[in-house]
Amino acid sequence: MKRRNALQAAVRNAQAIEWVKTHTLRDLEDLVNEMSDLGEDVRDITQLLVDLQEIDRSLRTDIEVIPAEAYGQYAETAG
Repeated sequence: MKRRNALQAAVRNAQAIEWVKTHTLRDLEDLVNEMSDLGEDVRDITQLLVDLQEIDRSLRTDIEVIPAEAYGQYAETAG
């Protein structure tokens, strides 16, 4: 029985990974809302969504965008 449960969990995990590879955070948010509207407990998925959104925000703030004026100055210096 333990092997069967472990196998089922592994299959669900693989399916979840494949789903995430082809969907956006917005898709996950829509899924959470739909499941919640159907009365399902979505607390764990909601926390996952919050964590993923936080990671996305932190990645976006770590990227520095060079203003166009400064970019032109760097190009003149280099070239």
